[in-house]
Amino acid sequence: MNSLRILVVLGVAALAACATPAAVVFVSHGHDASRVRRVAVLNIGDYLGVAGSGEIAASSFEKYLMWAGYNLVERRQVSQILKEQSLDVSGSIDVSTIRSIGRILGVDALALGNLTDFSNTREHTVIVDVPQEQMDPIYGQVVTTQHTGDTQTTVTTIQNVVTGYNYSQTYRLVPELQTFPAHVGLSVRLVDVQTGEVLWSASASSDGVDITSATEQSSSKIMQAVVKELKKAASPSL
Repeated sequence: MNSLRILVVLGVAALAACATPAAVVFVSHGHDASRVRRVAVLNIGDYLGVAGSGEIAASSFEKYLMWAGYNLVERRQVSQILKEQSLDVSGSIDVSTIRSIGRILGVDALALGNLTDFSNTREHTVIVDVPQEQMDPIYGQVVTTQHTGDTQTTVTTIQNVVTGYNYSQTYRLVPELQTFPAHVGLSVRLVDVQTGEVLWSASASSDGVDITSATEQSSSKIMQAVVKELKKAASPSL
């Protein structure tokens, strides 16, 4: 059931991902993806001013690590161990700390990241130019001459009539309420627990109907791009 849900989410994410730029991925030279099977999401930092946003992103990203074939340590287990060891992973982490966490968790690599944007759907009033077409009549004169009676009296009548129209276009500034989609920018790197080397790093941003879908789409774009690059690295002749 979980696998089916992930595939469904991936399908929805793929449809919406076309509206935003593709993910950017860098893979370490010589990285052997087959040697990294068990991983843990250590920390994704909150977006500035949005407490809890990093946890939302981490929970989403975990699903796509599993989709990519990694064996994952549960977030609750990671949080418990960090608490027991009194480890703060919100800032920069040195190699010895990474090695220590990796040994305790029994993983090959740790995923760390940060959010570059975490904006929910919002409405803004914008001023737009509304074109308006103006039609002005063109007048001409029609002169009619009539002869009356035997006196050969001539009566001349002049009438103003519409002979055409002048068309012009003007613009009027009108306030308009526009809805902007949710937007999430995510950057993640996978770090070797023995050496502290960054094995791969990736970033992506996506829009969504809400903050959850935008987060899912960013996570999906990252891992689909990472898998593609790892396959290329494993088969350089392709």
